[in-house]
Formats: sequence, structure tokens, C-alpha cells
Amino acid sequence: MAESKKVNINDIAERAGVSIATVSRFLHGHLEKMSDKTAARIQAIIEELNYIPNASAVQLMTQHSGLIAVMAADVDDYFSTEFFKGAVSILETAHYTGVLFDANADIDYEQRQLTTIGRQNFDGLIMQPLTASSQQMQTALTRNLPVVLVDRDLDETIYDTVVTDNYVAARDVALYYQAHGVESVIVISEPLAKVSTRKERFAGVQSVYADVTLLEVDANHVRSELLVTQLVADVHQQGKKTLVFFFKERLMLDIMPFFVRKQALSEDLQLTGFSDTKLARDLDPHVRLIEQDPFLMGATAAELLVAKLTADGVSDQGDAKKIVIPATFS
Repeated sequence: MAESKKVNINDIAERAGVSIATVSRFLHGHLEKMSDKTAARIQAIIEELNYIPNASAVQLMTQHSGLIAVMAADVDDYFSTEFFKGAVSILETAHYTGVLFDANADIDYEQRQLTTIGRQNFDGLIMQPLTASSQQMQTALTRNLPVVLVDRDLDETIYDTVVTDNYVAARDVALYYQAHGVESVIVISEPLAKVSTRKERFAGVQSVYADVTLLEVDANHVRSELLVTQLVADVHQQGKKTLVFFFKERLMLDIMPFFVRKQALSEDLQLTGFSDTKLARDLDPHVRLIEQDPFLMGATAAELLVAKLTADGVSDQGDAKKIVIPATFS
């Protein structure tokens, strides 16, 4: 019997009378284009020769790593970690391994991470982008890699995208509160510029309330108690039934406890926002939230990416698709 260290993928292919690509498909679990007889023959030869695949050698010979880069905008956000879990749940069933990258809410760092991904032998990329430019993404990647985007639209994108119905969800919630007597809306968000998600949400609110107060804040440097104190004073002074609308859950979770401590929430001052967890409702069981499904969005993105990869790991980008996962309001 040949020693395992001397056996390579080419030996298996020759012994089985098949191509190296066929053996590669077998090793990566892609059996859909392979007869049961062929698969059984390859398995028997692997066992007979005590072959242990060398990952680096397989990658060099097949240009297929079985690795998918998954880049989150900021892993401090529950959305990012949940969409990663959803993506991995599908990738694993398709015999791919998801590798997490964190852009850390820094667009320059994101570009450097993209360059790193492009230089490595990743088979594809699932990404929650900070950049709004398809061209900037392609330039940073430096090679043609199958990509699926999550949570964000890019300008003139060639990539498949999975998003929430941001405009519709925000508009419908604004209509709900308008019908319940709310006269004024204060939106609290990170800066809207260049982030499609935030701009669509704001446009949805503006379609109902033309005069919206927008407070743009840095999620990492919010003076929550001071902000709440000023908001409560302003609302009392104006004497209008007011809604505070958060576009990001982390902002809501940072600021909302101060509203609760001040016992400021009432029929005249209400809160809502886009949410990915039940934490806000734990703070106030009566709050109504817009609930996204980041796990499903990540899983859907992974399904789209896997569909783009043929059994040989070749990209089939095709026409860009956009899948909308509706949010719920309750």
C-alpha cells in the first residue's frame, strides 16, 4: 500500500479513471453531477490508499478552496452577527466554510479587507458593505469574485442583493402613528449620506411627515442621558404628540433606557425603531418595533452565492437579482 504522504489527488484520479475535477467535486461533496458508481469507486480508492486530502494542494490544482468570505459592517451590531450565522447555516450544508471579516464601521479598513480577500483563494464573498460604490468594491477586490450583498444597495450594482423593505416599512410605520394622532417625528440615526438603508428609511418617513427632525449621531460616541434630557424638554415645550424613530437598534438600546428611567414615555412621547432582538421590548413591553430577520437575510444571500458557483467553483454572475425580505411591525 502506498504511504499516505505520497498519494495525491492525481493518483486518485488516475486510479479511478476520472478527471482531477471529478475527484475535487467528490472531496468537496458536490455529487450532483456524479453517478453513484463513480462516487463509490472514488471513495473505495481513497480508503484503499489511505488518502488524506492536502487542502493547499487541492486548492492549487483546482483553484477551489471551499472558503467563503463573509464581511460584516460592524460585528458590534446584532444584525451583523445574525446575518453571519444565517449565511454559515447554508454554506455548511453546501460544504463551504464561512470566514468572518469585520469592517469595524470604517470604510477605509473595509477597502483594505477587500484587497486581502481578493488576494486570497476565496471562492466567493457575502458582504454588508459600507461603500456605496460598485466600482470601488471591484477595484479593491482586484479580481472577479462572485459577490452577494446584504442589507445595502450600491449604485449601478452588478451584484445580487438581499435587503429589508426599508422604505415601505418606515412609511407604513409613519402612517400608523399618523393615524394614532402623532404630530411630530424625530429620527435618530447615524449619518444618512452614502448608506442606502438609512436614506430609504428616512424617505419613507418623509413621505408621511414632510417636516421631520433628523438627529445624526455617532453610535460609538452618544451622550445618551444629555440627548434624552434635551429631547424630553423640547417635546414638552412644543406640546405636540411626538414619535422618536430609531433607524438602528444599537442606538435605540443605548438611548432608550434613559427614557425609561426618566419615565418619559407616554401617549405624548412614544418610541419605535428597526430592531433585530427582543431587548428593546424587554425594556418596555408596550413598545412597537419594526423587526427584521437578519438570519434569514444571511441564509438567503448564501443560497444565492452557492447557486452562482458551479461544481468546479466557476462564477456564474449573470443578471443581478434583488430579494426583499419584508420586515414586520408589532
